[in-house]
Amino acid sequence: MERKTIPFLRLAAKQTSTQSDPSFELFGGNAVAFSSQAEEQLLAGPAGTGKTLANLLRVREVCKKYSGARCLIVRKTRESLTESVLVTWERFLLGPTHPILTARPVIRRVRQSYTFPNRSELVVGGIDKPGKILSSEYDLIYINEATDLTVEDWETLSSRLRSARVPYQQLIADCNPTTPHHWLYKRQQAGLVKMIETTHKDNPAYWDREKQEWTPAGKQYLDRLTRSLTGTRRERFLLGNWVAAEGAVYAYDPRVHGLADDWVPPASWPRLWGIDWGQSAPTSLGMFAIDPDGRLHHYKEFYRTHTRADSLGLWAKGEVDSGREPVPFAIVTDIDLNGSVSEFKKASGLHVTIAKKDDRDKGIHQMQARFDLQPDGRPRIFFKANALAHSPDRVLIDRGDPTNCIEELVGYVWNPDFLKDEPIAERDHACDRTRYIVVYADKHFPNPYNAGRESAFSYDR
Repeated sequence: MERKTIPFLRLAAKQTSTQSDPSFELFGGNAVAFSSQAEEQLLAGPAGTGKTLANLLRVREVCKKYSGARCLIVRKTRESLTESVLVTWERFLLGPTHPILTARPVIRRVRQSYTFPNRSELVVGGIDKPGKILSSEYDLIYINEATDLTVEDWETLSSRLRSARVPYQQLIADCNPTTPHHWLYKRQQAGLVKMIETTHKDNPAYWDREKQEWTPAGKQYLDRLTRSLTGTRRERFLLGNWVAAEGAVYAYDPRVHGLADDWVPPASWPRLWGIDWGQSAPTSLGMFAIDPDGRLHHYKEFYRTHTRADSLGLWAKGEVDSGREPVPFAIVTDIDLNGSVSEFKKASGLHVTIAKKDDRDKGIHQMQARFDLQPDGRPRIFFKANALAHSPDRVLIDRGDPTNCIEELVGYVWNPDFLKDEPIAERDHACDRTRYIVVYADKHFPNPYNAGRESAFSYDR
């Protein structure tokens, strides 16, 4: 029987085990992923690199090789799975006349599983309708578009890898890059996930490896992406870069606004502290040093959930009493939340100023201006990447939420559903207390380019 030719990946006879199953030749990251047995594995790269097909091949391989194996394909919603991954699965991995489909004809949108002749079973479902998928055990789980899931979804699925019909259990996934502060990217940075990158040259429909040139289809596809994608989408879907969110409120760039890991503020620079109170949300305290030109340098922070105001006050008192921190010029806080301000003052012995919040939009504009370059080529605000004064809050890690100020900044975006410019009011605790500090500093430490160059630190308390 003549083997079926697949239009977008090269046929490879050496990988076929039955005449009814089409076969493919994998390259680059896709080939590496197919051979890997890492416990948690992520294929990440631009759109159109063949990630989905490579992972589907792995699923089919496991189902065929190990009798009685149980595999799962899952996506955030069942509807999106039906109209994307399962179309590829049935059309190219099986084919319309495959015995798995013809033996038990079922409409794709209502199909719950695919049963192989050797009693292996592939279950399909969405996290939105978990049903039986989370009440069963599996040898291999494939998550498509993994960045759509929460870290809780991921870890819940991982706990279902206990079927033991295969010599190893594995969670595999794929995605297009998103923000570098996404929980999945941080999970691979922590060594919990093996990330394998793919490029368009891994797809033989787009790159001719013998001629070392783009195919006509590749030229057409890449030309379309080049012309149609801009900004963040271009970086992620064309170039495969993990970059900050589209529509960010603040133009943070680590190359412009970053401080060296070992940076320490001079003892003579005044300090400003900002506080945003929280309960189940994190309480955020940020410490800033102000240089002679009124620039803010964020160098230390406290960012933790379930923190009482008196506990924070005792921590702050310890920082000052030990000499690690000078007495701050001002501590600017959010309004008194259930007595938080008075409890903090009593425990710390420090003076507190309530933030001026009557014009939030103006405060956002003032903070945005701090990120702009001045006539001397430098911005008026800087951030230290390793500013956290304690280990990251495990509660926030488990939620997939930011654990520090910078992680908030890169994900703080305008709400696209509002006609008026309005940020999405969530995960904004460090952003809020930084805004309080900016408004305070603009009044007491004016920009010399706007106010003239008086002597350094000519301010009134």
